[in-house]
Amino acid sequence: MDKVKRKFVSLKLSLCIYFPICFILSFAGSMLIGFATNDLQEWYNKKHSDVRLVAPPKDSYKVSYDGSTIISKHYIITDDRPVAEKKNRVIYFIISYAQMLIIPLWIIFCVVLTGMIFYKRELQKPIEILLDASQKISENQLDFCIDYTNKNELGKLCDAFENMRKTLDENNREMWHLLEERKRLNSAFSHDLRTPLTVLKGYNNFLEKYSEKINQNKINEILSKMNGQINRLENYTYKMSAVQKLEDIIPDYSEIPANTLKENFSGSAEYICKTKKFRLNFQSSSNFVYIDNALVMEVYENMISNAERYSENEIIIDILIENNFMKISVQDDGKVFSDKALKLATEPFYRDDKNNNSTHFGLGLYICKIICEKSGGNIDISNTGTGAKVIAKFFCGSR
Repeated sequence: MDKVKRKFVSLKLSLCIYFPICFILSFAGSMLIGFATNDLQEWYNKKHSDVRLVAPPKDSYKVSYDGSTIISKHYIITDDRPVAEKKNRVIYFIISYAQMLIIPLWIIFCVVLTGMIFYKRELQKPIEILLDASQKISENQLDFCIDYTNKNELGKLCDAFENMRKTLDENNREMWHLLEERKRLNSAFSHDLRTPLTVLKGYNNFLEKYSEKINQNKINEILSKMNGQINRLENYTYKMSAVQKLEDIIPDYSEIPANTLKENFSGSAEYICKTKKFRLNFQSSSNFVYIDNALVMEVYENMISNAERYSENEIIIDILIENNFMKISVQDDGKVFSDKALKLATEPFYRDDKNNNSTHFGLGLYICKIICEKSGGNIDISNTGTGAKVIAKFFCGSR
């Protein structure tokens, strides 16, 4: 079951809720302390009723006039009880003024207690979660989850930390994937270079040993074969360079009229297909398309070239643009993908044929895959009843 969404309650509002509680506790406690100390004072006074707990003032008297200018002083004695011992008078004094000390202490205690409860309930857990998360992130440990359900400012902060963790984790995984892919490309590149280099080395050794014993026509033939291997190496390194650049590319979107795009697709297909027939179906829900035209055409031409290589008679091209996505489908009537090819055809250097002298290096669909992923889409390969089918999907940007 999904968690019930809690209503957002800010920390300010939560703190305002705790203030009345603190005020009520402080007021009620102060009243109880006042009543208690008064009752205790009264009880202690009754207990020592036979003595005077408060010493009389030294100058207790009243002034009277005798009708003339002479003033007479008459000392008044209103309480003839003896004064209590100093110990009892000190105790009485403490009881009398205890509330003046206890009440402020009680108020301070209530404020501190309220603050501790607020911290315990609202702050402690998210702070501990965030400190733990920051420690793990600093150590590059991203295999955890930040789960804090309270909907307040700290809850939002925890959600932001969780989003940051997910982004870092995805970026790390993507970087790891790119490094592994780059390593695999370099390994495959080194492996595939061995064949033409071995062939060139063999021809070179042959010419060094037998150049004086063979005729010029044979030498020219060998030189021609060596030149073919050199051209193959040049094409191969160019393809590898293109792949390396595509991994770092960022699509540059621009607005293109749909009719212009259709003409570009048709013209490229007509040039690449040559003697092969093709049928182009183009549909667009808008008159303008916002894409990186160069990247889209690179994928499109790679797909058409593959279809032209394997088709028998006809190539069917379906292009649909709607809901901010462009889908390009290219279907041929030639050899279908094998089960192994369906899994590996978009991997670098995969080829159904093992002709090492071929100029086809098995990078076409891999390049298409990289471009589609960089453009927010993907590539899919499948078989139909009459041949193979490749579908490329692109995200169409917006202004």
